[in-house]
Amino acid sequence: MAGLYGNVSSGLLLAAGCAVVVVLGRNWKRGLSAAVATVAFGGLLGAGVTAVHVAARDHGGLAALTEAEAHGEAELVLHTAPKPSTRRPELVTATARLRSFQTEDVALDGHWQVLLVASGEEWGEAQAGQRLTVPAVLHEADGGRLTAAIVSARGPPEPIGALAFPHQVAAHVRERLGTAVEVVPQPEAGLIPALAVGDTTMMDPELAADFRTTGLVHLVVVSGYHLSLVVGAVLAVALACRAGPRRRVAAGAVAIAAIVVVAGPQPSVLRAAVMAGMTLLALAAGRPRAAMPGLATAVLVVVLADPDMAAQAGFALSVAACVGLLFLAFRWARPLEHRGWPQPVALAVTIPLATQVAVTPLLIGLGSGVSLVSVPVNVLAALVAAPVVVLSVGAAAVAAVWVPGGEVAARLAAVPARWLIWLARNGAEIPGALMPVPGGVWWGLGSAAVLAVLVVLLQMRRFRAPFVAVLLAASLGSVPACLMTGGAPSGWVLTMCDVGQGDALVLPAGDAVVVVDVGPEPVAVDACLDELEVERIALLVLSHFHIDHTAGIAGAMEGREVDAILAPPPGEARYGYELVEERAGAVPVLEAVPGEVFAFGSTRLEVLGPPVELLSGTRSDPNNNSVAVRAEVAGTSVLLTGDVELEGQRALLGSGAVLGVDVLKVPHHGSSFQVREFLEAADPAVALVGVGRGNEYGHPDPGPLGVLEDGGALVFRTDEAGRITVVRKGDGLEVMTGR
Repeated sequence: MAGLYGNVSSGLLLAAGCAVVVVLGRNWKRGLSAAVATVAFGGLLGAGVTAVHVAARDHGGLAALTEAEAHGEAELVLHTAPKPSTRRPELVTATARLRSFQTEDVALDGHWQVLLVASGEEWGEAQAGQRLTVPAVLHEADGGRLTAAIVSARGPPEPIGALAFPHQVAAHVRERLGTAVEVVPQPEAGLIPALAVGDTTMMDPELAADFRTTGLVHLVVVSGYHLSLVVGAVLAVALACRAGPRRRVAAGAVAIAAIVVVAGPQPSVLRAAVMAGMTLLALAAGRPRAAMPGLATAVLVVVLADPDMAAQAGFALSVAACVGLLFLAFRWARPLEHRGWPQPVALAVTIPLATQVAVTPLLIGLGSGVSLVSVPVNVLAALVAAPVVVLSVGAAAVAAVWVPGGEVAARLAAVPARWLIWLARNGAEIPGALMPVPGGVWWGLGSAAVLAVLVVLLQMRRFRAPFVAVLLAASLGSVPACLMTGGAPSGWVLTMCDVGQGDALVLPAGDAVVVVDVGPEPVAVDACLDELEVERIALLVLSHFHIDHTAGIAGAMEGREVDAILAPPPGEARYGYELVEERAGAVPVLEAVPGEVFAFGSTRLEVLGPPVELLSGTRSDPNNNSVAVRAEVAGTSVLLTGDVELEGQRALLGSGAVLGVDVLKVPHHGSSFQVREFLEAADPAVALVGVGRGNEYGHPDPGPLGVLEDGGALVFRTDEAGRITVVRKGDGLEVMTGR
């Protein structure tokens, strides 16, 4: 992975260092020294192969085009089917191979790994493996990956030729399965393709979020679990048919190849496929199966074939889960078996616990929340997990040949699928189900060290009983805390929710609240409103219709009464507008008019913008035409600005509105598009910035923050402080932070 961040020279230097260790280790016979030499040999192979790939990635001609953001025609081969971007659902992204790029002056041929970014309904028909041309602009890619460029499409794709046979098979299976599940009601119909082949395109987004929260996401990502069930079933059938060892191995290999073709080259699929292949080779050779060497070989083979896998979180989580299962699950199950537990029951308890322990340091390091309900939910899911996966895969296999038969299998799969849906939805609604934690490498390493100590203590018999007693007491003691925490503190003025790269703010409104923007995804805003014990929203203000302010609307509205929505005209942000329109239903949508006033208890809102004559021709018209609101909450003034940029801020300055406030929501996530005079006119005591950790936009810019701090403002950012709550204490303000 280190080689991906460097260049060819640093990669070769790293390989040379590993080679020296290998040469010196020729006489190291045993123990730690031999282990170091073995790791160094793996490092030598990895560094050498990565250097070759990096040399191709850093091609001088392509680098010059990306630096100049050249316009031209790109010829691509899609590795994956285009899917909606998690950050901007109006866009689709796909990994691809760039075969050529031609401008008016330059024609460049090669084979570079790129990221395709596009928009338009035409891309919904594109398939993995498709060769196409498209007018595009080349942009520089982020470091640390083998992605050589970002190809931004500027038009519809023009297919070239037909799909290769394996991709035709995959498309056929997915299409037939999609037809077969139409006889099953939603959300089961969307879940079955996800369980069968990892196709989540039909899955309800809220249900997908619940699966992530409760730790059931591994069931909708084709992994070693799926391969073990499918290959095991195939081998059992082959054995029942009295097939010999070679034919059984051949049948297993065909099953593995079929899964890889249909599911696609996902990290977990490739790792599991190579590991299963190693196991089949061991069976063919008549040797006993060794799981850990098989896993190690699988990781080495996959990383050597594609060094970019080393930088993918999905691959790391998949490997970590396998390590936890192999190292801990079976070992922890033995004491339970000695106490009379049936082995399947014991493993149903220890496997979720062991895998959760193994992946937790990675989740913390990546800045993801840790699910507190994952273990019990997965234990309960084990009752139906194997049957529902086998039935879903069976539905895909049968539907590929005979759709009516696939419909029968889909109906059968829908029965146990309802149990998974019930578990996911109810588990996600438990207070504190997903515990937000600080992210970063040091937090990840620290949590790994703590968990390692706990695992060692559990292995020591004299410490096991008291340690388990302490854990049980702590767990039971946390139950009332989870159930009783929440609600806004006394004197509450404003809460800025931590929703990543986006905005979501909540103000008191008598026995209800005012919500301003809902962030980029439903789970985060729903959790924030749950913790504030919000049951009714008197007014939902959408500053504009960009996804980072509107895509979480389902999380805000689900299970809550919403009296009205205040929003500007949609302008160019049609995707967000259609999303809100679909979700709003019978809730009235009011158009923001400057000067209009809303009053809710001790909270008063005055609309300041957008102007009556909407701004046009700016860098971003939707941003500059954001709804801007000045709020008075029990004597505390708050200015909420949406994403207004230079023109929008100047319009507010020229409108004659009173801008001086106690609390300012910094416009556009603290970007560089700020008017100094506007920030000085606001002159806040507290400035709040809604921004995501490690966002790709470079937000917030230090310049505007410096202006605010020089003016005496205390600046708080959600990427550093988590959720931010401003409370009135006498004549002053107190700011409470925490994830």
